[in-house]
Amino acid sequence: MRNDKAKKVTSREYMMKLIYQADLTKEDMRDILDSFLNNNFEYIVNRYEELRLQYSNNPEIELGELKLEDVIDKDYMNNMCGYLKENNDKINELINKYAKNWTVDRMPKVDASILKLAVCEILFAKEIPNKVSINEAVEISKIYCDDKTPKFINGILGSVVNELSGK
Repeated sequence: MRNDKAKKVTSREYMMKLIYQADLTKEDMRDILDSFLNNNFEYIVNRYEELRLQYSNNPEIELGELKLEDVIDKDYMNNMCGYLKENNDKINELINKYAKNWTVDRMPKVDASILKLAVCEILFAKEIPNKVSINEAVEISKIYCDDKTPKFINGILGSVVNELSGK
C-alpha cells in the first residue's frame, strides 16, 4: 500500500467488514469484493475523509472528488481475499490455538474477522511489519468491539507472532 495512512486504515477496516459479510453469507470474498466496495462507496469515502482529516496537520485539507482507487487499496484487498481463501484452515487453527476457551466459530463474528485479517497479514503480507498488523487490529477492535476485546486480540496475535518467530 502507498504511504497514505488513511487509505491503509480504510482498506483494513473495510477488509474486516468484507470478511464479516462473507462469513455471514457464506459467499466467496473474491466473488463479492467489487459489489461490496461499490455498495459501500459512500461510506468508504466518508471514512477515508474522516481519517485524512484526523491524520493531517492541515484542517483546511482539500480532498476534492474522490474515486474508489483513491481511498481503498484494492490490490491489498484482493491479495488478502486470496490468502484467506487458500489458508482459511491454517489461519483458524492459529487463532483457535491461542484463544483460550474460544474457537473462531464461537467468538463474536467481528472479533473473528479482525483476528483473521491480522493473522493473514502476519503470515502473508511480509511488507507489513507484525507490530503494525497487531496494532491496527487492536485499534479496529477499539472501534467495533467491546472493552475487553483489544486485550484479547493483542494476546492472541502476540502469541501467534511469538510462535512464528520461534520464541
